[in-house]
Amino acid sequence: MKRDLKTRLGELRRTGEIKTGRELANSFLNHTRDRLFPCESREEETPFGLCYIREVSFPLDHRHGAEKLGCLLNCSGSRLALPARDNKLSAFTPAQSLFFDVETTGLSGGTGTLAFLIGMGWLDNEHFLLRQYFLRRPAEERSVLSHFSSAAENFSAMISFNGKLFDLPLIQTRQMLAGMKQTVPPLHLDLLQCSRVLWKNRLASRSLRSIEENLLGIRRYDDIPGAEIPAVYFDYLRRGKTDRLKKVFQHNVLDILSMVTLLEKISCLGAGKNIEHPAEALALGRLCLETERTESGVVFLNKAASGEGSIASEAALELALFYKRRQHWPEAVTIWENLVLKTYKAVSALVELAKYYEHQVKNFEKALEVTERALILVSGDSSLSVSGDTNIDALEHRQKRLQKRIARKKLSPR
Repeated sequence: MKRDLKTRLGELRRTGEIKTGRELANSFLNHTRDRLFPCESREEETPFGLCYIREVSFPLDHRHGAEKLGCLLNCSGSRLALPARDNKLSAFTPAQSLFFDVETTGLSGGTGTLAFLIGMGWLDNEHFLLRQYFLRRPAEERSVLSHFSSAAENFSAMISFNGKLFDLPLIQTRQMLAGMKQTVPPLHLDLLQCSRVLWKNRLASRSLRSIEENLLGIRRYDDIPGAEIPAVYFDYLRRGKTDRLKKVFQHNVLDILSMVTLLEKISCLGAGKNIEHPAEALALGRLCLETERTESGVVFLNKAASGEGSIASEAALELALFYKRRQHWPEAVTIWENLVLKTYKAVSALVELAKYYEHQVKNFEKALEVTERALILVSGDSSLSVSGDTNIDALEHRQKRLQKRIARKKLSPR
């Protein structure tokens, strides 16, 4: 009876009526490959098994937002070193670098988080080639990481958006857990870090979506929200659903294409070109002063200070601080006095004038007058943002000190 059953099972396997676990897994993988992108995908052999790859190519005249992808050819490392705050980036050529972005099973970045979709793009002759590695099942992770690692080694620099803090460390963690060599690019430009510096005073959010809509002329339609992406992948693993999974692939494609457009914008600003907003001039001025490019820094800050509003005031204060540090008092005092005339909320300018009259000119009466003007402003307007030496306690302390100095001056013999 046992022999008959064993014989029967063997016949069923040979005829394909029943399948082994490996056969079922291979059938599922082939089914996934055929349903996702049959004309754009392939499998490649690695030392750890098969790896699923999708590739799409875009001509350089393909327009993504306000720019064509060919704008990548105009970008240079020398322009990007300033907004990136990294002089080492002067040595790299963006047109020969790797754009990199991942989709994951969570945002924690811990050891339980998988990078199930790895996107990378680069300039390939007259096209921009975009490759995506997809983890059809967790067991294929080593093959995906192996192929990605080999491909990444062909590039001397990497470009990402938050890749320094999230994407690349996650890949490195997965490589370490798999016992593989970690991917460490010699140069890494993180566009999020540049964006936070350049548009801190212009955009409330420096997310890629916010930058796309407000600066790059990009609108996404029918895009999947990033928060839903992990659930879509788990739904694929459990039920084999691929409809929404295709949107995740497209989401990843758009992220990488937007990086190209964003890189061009940052490159232009790094060269001092196409300044559209006073906040950008303010940011460039600060960056130039920080890197001892004082002449350019003063030009940018004057440009930002020439307008109206809070950004102009902030730029003027920054410029005055520059002169104060170098003890160019006439220039600094002129800026502070103009700010006091220009806006009644110039508490910081009043405090700086009080310091100047007290410590540089020794005119305690004038310093007390200016201090009391600042104190009246702060006491009467709760909307003012004050801290440090502009808050009420600090101003009252300055007031009392000046009153004592004036009293001692009157009592001292001439």
